[in-house]
Amino acid sequence: MATRFLQIEPTTRCNFTCGFCAGRAMPQTDLTEATWNATLAAFPTLAHVELQGEGESFMHPRFFEMVRALRSRGTRVSLITNGSYLSQPNVDALLDVGVERVSVSMESADEGLFRQIRGGRLDKVRRGIETLVATRRARGLDRPSVGLSITVLKKTRGELPGIVALYEALGLDGGITLQPLERKNDYVANYDADMLAQTLSNDEVGDLYVEFMADRHLRKLQKERSEVPGFYDELMAGWRPGQKRCPWLDDGAFVTNDGRVSPCCMVKDPAHALGRIGVDAPEVIEDRRATLRHTLGRGEIPAPCTGCELARFAVIGKPALVYWGVRGLWRRVFGTLGSQPAYRL
Repeated sequence: MATRFLQIEPTTRCNFTCGFCAGRAMPQTDLTEATWNATLAAFPTLAHVELQGEGESFMHPRFFEMVRALRSRGTRVSLITNGSYLSQPNVDALLDVGVERVSVSMESADEGLFRQIRGGRLDKVRRGIETLVATRRARGLDRPSVGLSITVLKKTRGELPGIVALYEALGLDGGITLQPLERKNDYVANYDADMLAQTLSNDEVGDLYVEFMADRHLRKLQKERSEVPGFYDELMAGWRPGQKRCPWLDDGAFVTNDGRVSPCCMVKDPAHALGRIGVDAPEVIEDRRATLRHTLGRGEIPAPCTGCELARFAVIGKPALVYWGVRGLWRRVFGTLGSQPAYRL
């Protein structure tokens, strides 16, 4: 396969208990060495790998070996982590192997709310990030860039200012990314009633992105980001709403810890897998991905992509784009979108 961007799931195990994470309902297992080797053999032309899935990557006993194997092939590596494993020894090892970007996931900079949502300690995560940033600077390195990845729930819509303040206080340079709470059936099937009530409507998702992009201070922080690109920076480069295309279907794939190849990291249903490493020929997997790509190109959302925000915006029509543009202008002039308060950063 000519895939250049691959996300590989080292493990589904995690020491946090986030209620929105699909991994907490999966068998808690690690990627085997045989599946790892077969994956590298099946994808010989990888430019960048995101070494992370529905678990905490640092918990895989051979995590650093995996990074070294990829780096020896000239493949760039990035990852998302919950931040709890950023001890000094792990930070030293991370800098030794050479990673492009590390993004730490969080929904709130409030200690209590952080623990309620994630089941972990924010103070430990903060110390780990401080250790990573300080050690990188002491070594005179420009990578990994370090940023924050945020899943937005209804109850955390107002948490962005606190997260931005934390980002600045920690001296981060990897930017901030937003992801609304997943509404794909792959995830929703595992939500309890309280988590289900935290999903955002289409209008709320649109407002969220408009608010995020319209805020001058936040745009300044994003503009000042490190020039070191992460996996998603490269994968999403050039993508715009309404193009009837998806970067994943163009040039990416996701390999689960049990060897299934999925169209992207958000497709969890085994019935929608493109194939299995070591079982299905690379050509077969590529043909199945091409079928999904052609469906999206016709302006139709493929079945595996139902509920995906990226797919929804990919096929959004010109009237909808104009509509959101008008809402964005309203936000800049009046500071509010409908009844939603504007972020004051």
